[in-house]
Amino acid sequence: MTATLEEQAAAWEIYRLAKVKADSSLNFQDGRAAALAWHVFIALFTGQPARASDLIPHRKVAIFRGNMSAVSEGRPSHER
Repeated sequence: MTATLEEQAAAWEIYRLAKVKADSSLNFQDGRAAALAWHVFIALFTGQPARASDLIPHRKVAIFRGNMSAVSEGRPSHER
């Protein structure tokens, strides 16, 4: 089933407004809202519903504060 032109235009406008807000605020939640709106828009063409799980990263990232030169020199962690 394909979406009507009106449905496509409405979904695009929702995405566009969310993207403009995210770009201007640089807020994570605004960016997530824009990404979800994009998934809803794309779902109109793929026939698959947008899910929040589509935005879950496939890997975990950890950032540790510290001296990166000590890591590159190969020193043991207790000497850093």
